[in-house]
Amino acid sequence: MSFKQLAASQPAVAAVLQRSIANNRLAHAYLFAGDALEDMELAARELAKAVNCQSPTKQGGCDRCDACLKIDATTPPGGQHPDVQWIRPESKSRVIVIDQTREMEKTLQLKPTMGRMKVGVIVEADRLHPNAANSFLKTLEEPPDRSLLLLLSAAPGQLLETIQSRCQRVQFGAAAAREPVAAHAPLVDGLMALLGGGGSVLRAYKLFDTFRIYLDAEKKRIEEQVEQTAQLDRYRQTADPKWLEKKEEEMEAQVSAEYRRQRAAALTTLEWLLRDVLVCIEGGDAALVFYRDRGDALRKLATAQSRERALANIETLETLQSQLERNVNEALALEVALLRLSGLTAPSAAT
Repeated sequence: MSFKQLAASQPAVAAVLQRSIANNRLAHAYLFAGDALEDMELAARELAKAVNCQSPTKQGGCDRCDACLKIDATTPPGGQHPDVQWIRPESKSRVIVIDQTREMEKTLQLKPTMGRMKVGVIVEADRLHPNAANSFLKTLEEPPDRSLLLLLSAAPGQLLETIQSRCQRVQFGAAAAREPVAAHAPLVDGLMALLGGGGSVLRAYKLFDTFRIYLDAEKKRIEEQVEQTAQLDRYRQTADPKWLEKKEEEMEAQVSAEYRRQRAAALTTLEWLLRDVLVCIEGGDAALVFYRDRGDALRKLATAQSRERALANIETLETLQSQLERNVNEALALEVALLRLSGLTAPSAAT
């Protein structure tokens, strides 16, 4: 049933949206706010299905009809439904430019071609260029008939207040930890060795090398995936050079955005390990531990650390996440953070 997956991670959000659908009281524009971007994108897809499903229920889409399947399609990003349009940062500077919002505005003015409503989704809406934000504000003030606008943002405070005030805000809870990612296991092993190493510079740099190898492999995988989806090689001999340049810039932005997301996910994995150590220090219920298969090793680490040290370690990784979002030198910031986790004094990463 539609919304089932969302209900597992964001039950309050799923309940609010389903109740609005059942009572036929959907707002014309929503601002999804929180750090759970994947859940926000999932909610956007579920709402798009709910208003365009060919066999809708009071709880949402059927998940089986042609419309639902097209909206759920992963290629191209955002799906294949002609009445559901997604935009996200695609310029080299990772901002949403005015050409993107104008194209969406033009599409929203047209009548639906397959479904009942036009749906416009803006991912990372806080990345709207000021010109694009002002342009889109007019659409929010006078929304086209049979349209639904969804803005997704981890930093809603950076949006124009006039945009915020014209959207119904839905607050998402923190991104839930699901299952440990197998590809992150070497990073987790390296961090456990570092925490138990008593200030070993060798272990800090060994984890640094492991992290760099992982990130390089992820970037290569993402580049290949984006190139395969775009298939620009088919057009290089015949397409307009300016069109090709624009598409290449969009690909670069897609690679950058996905790389940042995967890098943040890897660091979050390590934050869950540090949290587990703190849970053990505090004598918390074993059911609260994320890495339950490492219980004995975690308890051993907990006996060798103070509560203050555990909290400082968590703060170190949170600071690293924040620094990387501000485009500091990635290698230097990572090096400094790992040296601090080893218990050694390290210089600050340059901004």
